[in-house]
Amino acid sequence: MPPPLRFGKFVIEGLLGPGGVTETYLAREADKKADSRRPAKLFAVKLLRQDRVPKDAWTEVAARFLAAGRQLQGFHRPGLGKVIEVFEDPSTCFIASEHVAGRDLARLVETCREETGQGINPVFAGLICAEVARLLHVGHVAKPTLPHLGLSPTNVIVTDAGEVMLLDAGITAAVRGLTEQPPERWAFVAPELQGVDAGAPGLGDRRAQAADLYSLGLLLSFLVSGRFPQPASAEGKPGPAGNEVGLAEDVPAKLAAAVRTLLAFEPEDRPESALVLVEWLAEGIAGVKERQALIADGVRVAEMGRPPAPQVEPSEQAAELPPTIKLPGPWAKSGEGASGAGAGSRRGGGKRVLLLAFGLACAVAVAAAMWWRQPGRESGVAARSGAGKVEQKGEAETRRGPRERSAAQAASRNVEEMRPGEASGPAGAASVPRGAASEPTGAAEGEPALVRVAGHLIVETVPPGAMVWVDETLAGKSFLDVKVGDGGHRIVLIAPGHRMFRDVVDTGPGVIVRRTLAPIEPPTRGNGFIDVNCRTRGKYPVLLDEEETGLLCPAKMIPTRAGKHLVGIYVVPENRTLAVEITVEMGPKPALATFNE
Repeated sequence: MPPPLRFGKFVIEGLLGPGGVTETYLAREADKKADSRRPAKLFAVKLLRQDRVPKDAWTEVAARFLAAGRQLQGFHRPGLGKVIEVFEDPSTCFIASEHVAGRDLARLVETCREETGQGINPVFAGLICAEVARLLHVGHVAKPTLPHLGLSPTNVIVTDAGEVMLLDAGITAAVRGLTEQPPERWAFVAPELQGVDAGAPGLGDRRAQAADLYSLGLLLSFLVSGRFPQPASAEGKPGPAGNEVGLAEDVPAKLAAAVRTLLAFEPEDRPESALVLVEWLAEGIAGVKERQALIADGVRVAEMGRPPAPQVEPSEQAAELPPTIKLPGPWAKSGEGASGAGAGSRRGGGKRVLLLAFGLACAVAVAAAMWWRQPGRESGVAARSGAGKVEQKGEAETRRGPRERSAAQAASRNVEEMRPGEASGPAGAASVPRGAASEPTGAAEGEPALVRVAGHLIVETVPPGAMVWVDETLAGKSFLDVKVGDGGHRIVLIAPGHRMFRDVVDTGPGVIVRRTLAPIEPPTRGNGFIDVNCRTRGKYPVLLDEEETGLLCPAKMIPTRAGKHLVGIYVVPENRTLAVEITVEMGPKPALATFNE
């Protein structure tokens, strides 16, 4: 038997997937074999194929490939693939990362297509893309920024526990513009970057972020429809993908609106930040752990009745690298699915019908559970575009900017309002028709009914006294009746010890927001502490490792474990999160995070 194929200290176990000028292999460290007590740790080795790169371009391609790997190597965040080693010698360049056990989104969609002939459940797709948006935002706010610019179904992995992992940020884009790439490598690229060398300096943070959001829109469309998009065009508007994505009529209005907004042809018409997409796509499910639990349920439903993935067999390839390497692996090439190709993956007609019926029943149950667990499930209000001014009893005024008008044009967010006898839709959203200037809403017996007034926003919260932000202005505290005029407006509700509520509402016919804010326990355990300082006192929520703390900045002596942490504040008027990474030492001396906001 020839010796196993090796790259540096890594022994190749199988091929995970081809990628044009790169190929990714499953590997283990040499001399660390699995045993019954402790399986060998596995790695994903991404090799830059020198035989597929023009000789005159090899030096620059290799330099960019390795530089992208080194940036990821120094960027350790949960949910983003962790690079272990970047290796270079005259004949071999590769990036070794921790192997993530799971299935990529291409395989997940293929599994659903085999069972139902369609894509995955739209609510399930929204939860997955909410997590992708959250991870994109982590890279967008990093210093220096780390846009992905190569987002596609094959580099998003979903684990059995429902964790979404984003792989290869920056690596694909680093070499795509300098090498020959198959058409599918451009399929999820924004139209303004078609044929453009995005790895060259000077792209700009905002332009890169907008390109990532376009790719997210295509990814969401792909998950829901099950159809692989054609490469977008930089010549015509809106392009093959554009706003005409052909989503089915049963897709929730919020997801359809998200796709249309994300796929705006002009980059400046796309959302300003990936963060605003998280709650929007997740249908109001704010907690990461809760979203992951629902995603895990969706994965089990999607793969119901499918046999386990085959085990990777030891490599029998020669030590010399052949033009192509085809080894068995847990992720077969597209079309084979988890059970491989051939008769083994074809089930009998009767059994298939039973499994299909059972899977659809489970999907309905999971979707109902997702809907029931939404904080704002009673109803919703479809937001539309428009400019307006906020007037607190005819006094304070503030002007809305073009970005908020653009976001309001396509946004559709949950608002807790229901008229007597009106049932909410399948996604928990009941559209509010434009009609009478005022209309009573439901109220408990013995309580006076609130009345919608055209152009007014009425906010009632539990607990009372929550700060109510409208667009860029703090309008007051609940209970609140504020005249905002016609059009769509962004609202944020904040109360200490509770999760934020964010929405975009159409106040033309008048809106009543009745919201019970979800309580959240501030951090109470840890062997270290954090102080968070800012200029604005008592208004901006504090986040720790991307989770809300229920505290407002400034905050002192926040307990946490020793080690590296991402500390942030949500700057409400700018609708963005500022974050810094700090190191917390064990003991009573707090680490300091300071923001000039």
